[in-house]
Amino acid sequence: MVGSAVSLARPKEALTSLDLAVVLKELRELLGCAVRNVYVPLRDLLALELRCADDILYLVAEAGRRLHVVRYIFTTESLGAARQFREFLDGSKLVGLGQLGMERVAILEFERGWRRLKLYVELLPRGVLALVDGDGKVLAVNKSLKVKDREVYPGAKYVPPPALTNILEAGAEDVAAAMRGFFGNLAQLLIRIFGVPPEVVNEVLEPEVRSAKAAELGVERVIECVERVREFIKRVLETPKPCLVVSSGRPVSFLPFTPTRVAEGFEVVEYRSMNQLLEDYFRELSSYGQKQVELSRIKEEEAKVSKTLKEAEEDLRRLEEHVVTLSKELELFERNYHIIEEVWECCRRVIKECGWSCLERCGPVEGDPTEGSIVLKLPEGLLKLVVYRDLVEQYSELRSKYVHSTEKYERARAAVEDLRKRLDELVRRRASLESLRVRPRRVSWYSRFLWVETSGGFLAIGGRDASQNEVIVRRYLGPRDIFMHADIHGAAVFVILTQGREVGERDLYEVASLAASYSKAWKAGLTSTDVFWVYGEQVKLAAPPGQYLPKGSFMVYGQRNYIRGVKLRLGIGVAYYGDSYDIVVGPPELIASRAVAWVEIAPGGLSVEEVSKEIRSYFIERCPDVRGLTDSDVAKLIPGKASIVRRG
Repeated sequence: MVGSAVSLARPKEALTSLDLAVVLKELRELLGCAVRNVYVPLRDLLALELRCADDILYLVAEAGRRLHVVRYIFTTESLGAARQFREFLDGSKLVGLGQLGMERVAILEFERGWRRLKLYVELLPRGVLALVDGDGKVLAVNKSLKVKDREVYPGAKYVPPPALTNILEAGAEDVAAAMRGFFGNLAQLLIRIFGVPPEVVNEVLEPEVRSAKAAELGVERVIECVERVREFIKRVLETPKPCLVVSSGRPVSFLPFTPTRVAEGFEVVEYRSMNQLLEDYFRELSSYGQKQVELSRIKEEEAKVSKTLKEAEEDLRRLEEHVVTLSKELELFERNYHIIEEVWECCRRVIKECGWSCLERCGPVEGDPTEGSIVLKLPEGLLKLVVYRDLVEQYSELRSKYVHSTEKYERARAAVEDLRKRLDELVRRRASLESLRVRPRRVSWYSRFLWVETSGGFLAIGGRDASQNEVIVRRYLGPRDIFMHADIHGAAVFVILTQGREVGERDLYEVASLAASYSKAWKAGLTSTDVFWVYGEQVKLAAPPGQYLPKGSFMVYGQRNYIRGVKLRLGIGVAYYGDSYDIVVGPPELIASRAVAWVEIAPGGLSVEEVSKEIRSYFIERCPDVRGLTDSDVAKLIPGKASIVRRG
């Protein structure tokens, strides 16, 4: 991969300083949004629930890795640290976004009443998430940090990580100073001293230049290279072109620019938004994180059940000893009742006639005047009785105690058995989850669109919004490809990529079912609608002279071919592709034949959120190895309020 802008020894796991700068530029749209809640599902992961106008979004900050916005988070369960952040951030407004130079440190500013707070999101190794007040004092932090350069903990004054030389501001003197005593190559100089992302170095500089010793190149040549890198970074910041790098269907890297050099076997998938790209990319990487959250939850419950079981077993042991004691006393009473009765009556008489000191006249018996009790020494054991209480009454009380204690013991034994079963189940679940390999989701160039592969092997892609409709027509629609649209205003464009082949009626109907479903007909609660199709050469992007075409609209000329009464039904399923999986959508019969788990939906009364949660739960129950799947992944495929008609 010499000469490639992407290093693929392992998947990219964290944002670079340039990635962060592009993300922050996009996040400016969130200014003014209010924090509704704060979640900390993992120690290093903070999710802020934001109310933005009529929308709910989540700003995800993970120390050492990422900062971006998502529509859904995989869990709202939180660790105790959430309380610290929630105390200060709940009800605040996001009022500022910044970056420490070109460092991997973002600064989010919040305002609540008169108070102004800053959240430092450090994306470098061993980075922290630190919330500070106006004086720079740390109010909350995901973890205390004590290293030679700084200390970060609640109550301390926040100290940022040591800064590198900002490539955007570095002058000739800075470059010369950096080269003094530096013995590495140019790439190492740019990366270690100026913090330039490796992929930028690889993209801008030729292999022989970046691998040359900086000292051998000389100050003037290095300054020239620094200027080239700086200009490239400025261009990316001005006009970012986010893209995903995919290998064998798996995302392995992401960039804020389209690389000119990518190794053979790798595919570049372009995105309109860096935040959308990061949501898709980290969704796959966070499958492991979701697994860890679930493991953590199971281990926590396992510890609680284990502790409760230990206490319950100790109580059961004491109860058992008590029942055994009562049983022996009861048996002693019943087997020696006549002897006991004679001694008891003798003791009562003797005590009355000459006092407690004369009890030896009644046989082997000891008395305790303070308690008014006697202890009979029988061959089988000792039995304690109260002299002044009726003997039959004492026997009845002993039997009642025995019965009550036995019942209590049985209940306790059943509870212990239930706890043991629960603990065994948790241990099995933990072992199963620990050994479970979570499948990554397959990524293709068309993953960002709606898509279906028909029975005849044709790929059809559809737009999720007006912008995607326009992209599909402008970039992918060929003269003999098929353009398909529901015969209703407000619908997704679908294009069948024919590659010069004839498309059969079955294939047309399969794509038509998507074109019908992803239209306003679904939200209107209709059960069917008409769909038309034409060849690509009949579709124009430009309006006739004197007319205006809104974004995502097109002019269709010539004869239209109609498919009448297309049912509004969708199949959504999980399909395996080698070691990866994908969520597929299409006509129910087609999806049922390809998916390992699927549902059929129709227009209904449940919200998209309710339906997506139910579908995701069903898929993960049927296919535990796709637990990286999120509610958001499913929700993106549901056209509107719906009901689940069938499962398979």
